[in-house]
Amino acid sequence: MNEKISAGIFTFLLILYFPLGINTLTVLYVNPSTIITSVGDTFSVNITISGVNDLGGWEFKLYYLSSNLNGTDLVQGPFLKQGGSTYFEIIDFTDNYNSTHGIAWVTCALLGAGPGVDGNGTLAVITFKAQQLGTSGLSLTDTLLSDSQPIPHIALNGIVHVLPHDVAITDLTLSKTVVGQGLTVKMDVNISDQGNFTETFNVTVYANLTSFATQTITLTSGNSTTSTFTWNTTGFAKGNYTISAYAWPVQGETHTADNNYTYSQKIIVTLAGDFDGDGFVYVDDLNIFGRAWYTREGDPYYNPLCDFDGDGFIYLDELDVFGRNWYKHATNGEP
Repeated sequence: MNEKISAGIFTFLLILYFPLGINTLTVLYVNPSTIITSVGDTFSVNITISGVNDLGGWEFKLYYLSSNLNGTDLVQGPFLKQGGSTYFEIIDFTDNYNSTHGIAWVTCALLGAGPGVDGNGTLAVITFKAQQLGTSGLSLTDTLLSDSQPIPHIALNGIVHVLPHDVAITDLTLSKTVVGQGLTVKMDVNISDQGNFTETFNVTVYANLTSFATQTITLTSGNSTTSTFTWNTTGFAKGNYTISAYAWPVQGETHTADNNYTYSQKIIVTLAGDFDGDGFVYVDDLNIFGRAWYTREGDPYYNPLCDFDGDGFIYLDELDVFGRNWYKHATNGEP
């Protein structure tokens, strides 16, 4: 019943507003009606008319939130020019109409005698730059269409959503926290697109301030991925290192605090076989190696610290390296 009442009221209002004999409903509207953009982007909207007969002149005011949008350009569209020369005036175009809103106030009319223009087309084009995240209406008010008399019409507003670009590093895990100098460490970096756009960007991993690998990542909005990086410690001095991953900001990204992720503990680069990181390959390390000997990745006693070549199997290659470093100090490699 409520739907029937609403439909009846709408029909009654149309009859009052559009007298019998007018066959075409004239509409003035923002086109496109919905804009999705991001901070720093520039976009344009058309003020479009449809179903008009004998249009000789027009005027409108369009309000927008100046905290979200800045108006940058306003030009006449081609529609009325089909009828001949026109007078086009920007009465007011400012972001500072009041404390909250900007305005685009413009008028246009055909010059000289003659018929107006019929049909559909663009009256004006307004260009904006997105300044801040949020939503702004594009409100058409005080609209006037005329030939010799005002032309009845309806005006439809638009809306602009300024949405975020936001990529993030959400986790970082390492295969081992002690590594022999010249050997490798694998690390898994969890990367997320927390914004509203598909992004292509670089992720770089660092040991202290030295980058050692970069990958290019593409993610759609709301999705994440885990990428594996390998740190080859050849050329790095023995010592403690902070490992971090950094997602390079994408265009329009304002929230960059989560672009960097630092692993929770220092990684020790030492002599291969110094599994406990005490700087000496001795009995404690032999116990660790002995428990892991002849195990494969997935076995209960498999220990990635002892898998020097990273092939998932602790066997003769590892025994050879461990034997050569037995009873040596990490500082100078000598007993």
